[in-house]
Amino acid sequence: MKILRRSVLIVLGLALLLPGLGCGGPQPNSLEDEANAKLAAINRLADAMARDPNGAEARAALEEFQVTTIDPKKNPKQAEEIVTVYRQRIHGKYRGEVAQQVQGLVAGIENSLKEGK
Repeated sequence: MKILRRSVLIVLGLALLLPGLGCGGPQPNSLEDEANAKLAAINRLADAMARDPNGAEARAALEEFQVTTIDPKKNPKQAEEIVTVYRQRIHGKYRGEVAQQVQGLVAGIENSLKEGK
């Protein structure tokens, strides 16, 4: 009986505690911070691709670049810098899946910039 009571108390305690654990996460970043993070991500990606264009580090950097958001219309300066980094450090220098995915992602940013002008 003691074991059952203790188990029920533990389950109830966890049920009350777990929903509150997700509430203290990081606060949303500003659009400017996100745009700067995306710019930093493409620089890390270019560095990683210089070492091994299709290696694990390049794939991880690609994922970071993919999940970081930017609104090219609201942050045109950073968007243009991303396109510049891509053209100078990545475009035409590497082949493979990572290079193809980066090309598609940057093309989307570039198209958004053209639409905004």
